[in-house]
Amino acid sequence: MKIGNIIQSSVVNNLKKVADNFPKTKPMPADSVELSTKSAPIKTNDEKFIEIRESISPKMQEVLSGSEEAGWDFYINSTEENMDKMNIAEDKVNNFYDDPETYAKLKEINDAGGVKDEKLQKQLRVLTSSFGDGIEYKTELEAMSKKENEISQKLNSFQMQIDGEPVSKAQIQKIMETETNPEIRKKAADAKIASGDLIADDLVDLVKMRNDFAKKKGYDNYFDMKISEDYDIKPEELDKLLSDVAEKTKVSNEKVMAETKADLAKAFNVAPEDLRSYHFGLICGEDPEKAVNDALKTKEQVVEISKKAYEGMGYNVDEMPIVLDLFPRENKNTHGFSFPITPGSDARILANLTNNVSSVDTLMHELGHSVYTVKTDASLPYLEQDTTSTMTEAVAMMMGDMIRTEGLAKDLVSPEVNAKFQNSLGKEESKFVGSSMAIIDFERQMYENPDQDLKALWHDMGVKYKGRSEQDTPTNEWATIPHFLSHPGYYQNYFRASLIKAQLYEALTEKFGGKLTENKGTAEYLDNNLFQYGGSKTDDENLIEITGKPLTAEAFCNRLNNLVEKSEQEKENEQK
Repeated sequence: MKIGNIIQSSVVNNLKKVADNFPKTKPMPADSVELSTKSAPIKTNDEKFIEIRESISPKMQEVLSGSEEAGWDFYINSTEENMDKMNIAEDKVNNFYDDPETYAKLKEINDAGGVKDEKLQKQLRVLTSSFGDGIEYKTELEAMSKKENEISQKLNSFQMQIDGEPVSKAQIQKIMETETNPEIRKKAADAKIASGDLIADDLVDLVKMRNDFAKKKGYDNYFDMKISEDYDIKPEELDKLLSDVAEKTKVSNEKVMAETKADLAKAFNVAPEDLRSYHFGLICGEDPEKAVNDALKTKEQVVEISKKAYEGMGYNVDEMPIVLDLFPRENKNTHGFSFPITPGSDARILANLTNNVSSVDTLMHELGHSVYTVKTDASLPYLEQDTTSTMTEAVAMMMGDMIRTEGLAKDLVSPEVNAKFQNSLGKEESKFVGSSMAIIDFERQMYENPDQDLKALWHDMGVKYKGRSEQDTPTNEWATIPHFLSHPGYYQNYFRASLIKAQLYEALTEKFGGKLTENKGTAEYLDNNLFQYGGSKTDDENLIEITGKPLTAEAFCNRLNNLVEKSEQEKENEQK
């Protein structure tokens, strides 16, 4: 995923371009001054806005890049000193937007009818909101930022433990994937939940602070504000998209859920109704992912596989301006992020890899973000170099899928196992649908009423969307979802990006007649037809250009359903 929702770029002097296009006039005699004034060209609102945009761009780039770099330093080494530096950097961002003069100019353009160009309309809206928030809500923004950083520092400094011994998130994940002893699994699950217990009350306080801020801006709650302002999707549009996918994949999802519970019940020798949350996550003996995990002997192997895949597409990762910090250590954030420091020249990846399929997915995913960042055209106008869009998330997810879609494990296991592993993508996508809906629905309801019993709400979401048992004990597991803290409202972006990635991959593989990682022309095509444009095009513009149609759930749902059916047929054939 991307860290932050800010735009990093170099600046193009569009102001000069605008001025150069104005009609040139000869000097007039003194007695003709009045006539000259009347005939001078009148700037349009679009031209006025471009002047404002370009006049503020150099300073904006400076403070936003500084904030992103300070965030990187804090996430890779969460000390008090680095937290203070990040707070200072974020204060500079807030102070930048505390500019009544610029805000007044932007409001004047809005009051005069706004701008005509569609791209400029969005930029005007974003800047007006940013400067308005910085002036009218400076105290609230600073308080929320401080609270978020305090929670992050508390979380990053917390050491999870099992029986008094320290464990990392990667170790917890490995236990949940491989351990068949229910007692050890429960201890691992409890160790993770302990990090949620640590920050749950603080998160609720932050949610209330965010809601107060959103209500002052005229929204019902912060979730609705965030998805509308930052991700250009209205709550009702999101509801429709979620319900459409749920309906079209309902049968497949029910089959996958039933199969998963049957496999787990057999593995733990319990009835399906006696399964608990800590039983889930085990990669059962017949799951081809287990064989691939067993074949991955070291975390360095994960890096080699990922770099080789990108090389097959035409990207030499080692020669690109991408900084990699890939393995766990003390005082380092335990999740995975890509930092888009400066589009066209500087991207950084934080990860905590271990030797398993999930780590290959993670590194492939984050490299997708970072390659998109460094391949963005640095000559684009500042506000059009956005590398945090839904499209970049879709590309990253498409790259993460390649461990399965492109058969990156083919040299590790037999052809038969690899074929089963590739088909297992349908099952993974089905699980993703359930997990996504649980997280999105929970977050929305949490912001609607943060005073409710959130443990019970999270429990209910697990039952409704993930097939969890009614008998499960409600816990603060919800507070272990990192997005609730650092990227509120973002998970729905993953959901929409999953639809885009399937549509993109279908079109690209048809174009190249096969695997993307086995055609070095992939890089040139992606650079020229997608990456270079940064955020200057809408998702639908990009999709129409590459796939011939706007966003649709068709490719995602068809692939999921077809792969689930294919896996079922294979299982039936084996039983015969």
